[in-house]
Amino acid sequence: MSLLRLENVTRTVIPTDQPALTILNGIDLTVEPGDRISIVGRSGSGKSTLLNILGLLDLPTSGTVEFADRAVRSYSSAQRDRVRGARIGFVFQQFNLLPGRTALENVAMPLLYATGRDFWRRRTIAAEMLEQVGLGHRLDSMPDRLSGGEQQRVAIARSLVRGPSLILADEPTGALDIDTGAQVMDLIDDVATRTGAAMITITHDPTVAQRARDHFRLDRGVLTKVDDPAADPPSRREQRAASRAQDPVDPDHAVADAADADAADTRVTAVEA
Repeated sequence: MSLLRLENVTRTVIPTDQPALTILNGIDLTVEPGDRISIVGRSGSGKSTLLNILGLLDLPTSGTVEFADRAVRSYSSAQRDRVRGARIGFVFQQFNLLPGRTALENVAMPLLYATGRDFWRRRTIAAEMLEQVGLGHRLDSMPDRLSGGEQQRVAIARSLVRGPSLILADEPTGALDIDTGAQVMDLIDDVATRTGAAMITITHDPTVAQRARDHFRLDRGVLTKVDDPAADPPSRREQRAASRAQDPVDPDHAVADAADADAADTRVTAVEA
């Protein structure tokens, strides 16, 4: 049984007084329990939109999304919220800690939505989670008294305190220095391994992406599996050239195709900028 499956997923928005804009185009992805997946993409490639669909925050315009072999469209909005809260953990670049609450209170916050034993033991469970991330001695510390790395550890503890099946890490080291970022990634991977959770890391940093076992690149809304996340994606001009090499065309058409590719690259660059 797959944990999460996307089949031919598209996401289209219609800006005011403008043509429809396709952000995601034909996305296929299967996530099994325990998977380690990285998705690399430049700014404007559709990473945030894909993250929202993976995290059950948004529905696709077309295509199929299944979580634990159930179509996400069959869930009500409230059911999606419950599934997301119980089974998906988010780790963001920004720590998003509540400034007036201690580290312990921040981590215990998701357990306010738990039931039964987990609800009544929420402070004990939160303290144990903070101990796991090396902050058992900072339970009563306010966020402004913690370093950047410590704040990210609190955020990780909060995202994992309910034992999610899927961890979505969105630029998790973007606000940290290189050494602290490496330690944080080690920590997330260690906790995911111990709990059996799958982890998808969305990043623009190939060094972070290479830590995963399966690598994907998101480029202009198209998701492609790659061997090396550090390799630059081919431009549209290069893609057209490769296509012509496999299927030769009239030379006059080839010149026109090259001009079209240059114009397309210029438009995409302008949009991403």
